[in-house]
Amino acid sequence: VLEGLALAMVPLPAGTFTMGSAGGAADEKPTTQVTLARFWLGQTEVTQAQYQILMGQNPARFRQPTRPVENVSWADALTFCQRLTERERQAGRLPAGYAYTLPTEAQWEYACRAGATTDYLGDLGAVAWYEANSGNQTHPVGQKRANAWNLYDLQGNVWEWCLDWYGPYAGGALLDPTGAPSGTLRVIRGGGWFHAASYCRASARRGNAPDAQSFNLGFRLALSPVR
Repeated sequence: VLEGLALAMVPLPAGTFTMGSAGGAADEKPTTQVTLARFWLGQTEVTQAQYQILMGQNPARFRQPTRPVENVSWADALTFCQRLTERERQAGRLPAGYAYTLPTEAQWEYACRAGATTDYLGDLGAVAWYEANSGNQTHPVGQKRANAWNLYDLQGNVWEWCLDWYGPYAGGALLDPTGAPSGTLRVIRGGGWFHAASYCRASARRGNAPDAQSFNLGFRLALSPVR
């Protein structure tokens, strides 16, 4: 748990999985075999209280300290990560060769699947706030059921920024991929409180302008090897 932030980081094992979906949208194909090194991921989305501590402000529309922060751009999210990295390095609490950042798209999907291979990961209403049960608003993090790796709200509540440019999948087999080499949009994942179930699938993906700020878009921390 990060000191002063009450934010738990969950260690995820190295492993290989199939990214994408043969039965999904065009941008979820071709399926790609991905192998990832060990990394850590925030157990929950970053909350408004946690964001306020490091950034000195709360841009969220749905104000409540334990709800996910939203109305943050990709650059805002990355600035939060960089400030946290600097703070933890100065305090001597950061493992050598690691930095706080946004998860790559591959890391995100690997964490969301938690070993599952199907497009829908069980009872969506049990794990996600989405259009059918959200009451048209975000909710405090960690209220729904965790997935098999003890991570909350990867599906629903708010969309989450990923590190990668949004682009086509390469197919084949990849080691620790970082997405398209360039682009105009950044990847967002997970669906949100006013989206249909199909957007909350583990393989569903969208691109958004990096400077976009929306009341259904937040982020989650990753602790990854420095690239």
